[in-house]
Amino acid sequence: MHQHSADCHHPHTIATHTIDPQAKQTQLAIALLLIGGFAIAELIVGLTSDSLALIAEAGHMAADSVALLLALLATRLAQRPKRSLLSDSLTDIVATPLAPQPVAAWETWAALLNGLGLVAIALWIGWEALQRLQTPPETIASLPMLLTAGIGLAVNSANIALLHRGSDHDLNLRGAFLHVLADAISCIGVILAAIAVATLHWLWADGAISLFVAGIILIGAVPLVVQSFKRLAGEGGKE
Repeated sequence: MHQHSADCHHPHTIATHTIDPQAKQTQLAIALLLIGGFAIAELIVGLTSDSLALIAEAGHMAADSVALLLALLATRLAQRPKRSLLSDSLTDIVATPLAPQPVAAWETWAALLNGLGLVAIALWIGWEALQRLQTPPETIASLPMLLTAGIGLAVNSANIALLHRGSDHDLNLRGAFLHVLADAISCIGVILAAIAVATLHWLWADGAISLFVAGIILIGAVPLVVQSFKRLAGEGGKE
């Protein structure tokens, strides 16, 4: 009786940590459309309002669109070994033992590139923020800046809810989730900067918030890069 009970619980445990590849593709595709579409509008408003924080956020979202596309492609490529085989018997012999290896390889590399992309974005934002702090602009259109950042926060909040499911057990999905989370934090920073500019005329707040956002992005990106490197090193050691 005890052995039968253990057998019953084991499949349940595996199912809890398994993410449906088709559902993951849908999650990533929806997030990609939302972020990619809004990044263009955010860039236009950032340029017209002369807000570095908003321009940086637009660049961040554009880079995140590339990262999400990369994650989506990795998810699709990870399933190709199973779909490309013509024979069911050949699938049983070849695809079953080899299936986990392509998934780990493609998705871990995508997560690593996502993390490195975040690091690059953070460094760029930090550099531009330091330049802006040294020479603040004469004027910043705070109202368009505030409204655009508010809409961006709503878009990213929807994506956070979408991508959070399964991100604890999937490194590739976690990389995409961290991108979107960093976007949301950036939007909050832009909102605070816009309020400071409008009410206190602190034009330097635009650069200060941008520098803070760069630090937040780095905090989220570095662990992802380290974990991806460790996983790739572990897989290389097994081979």
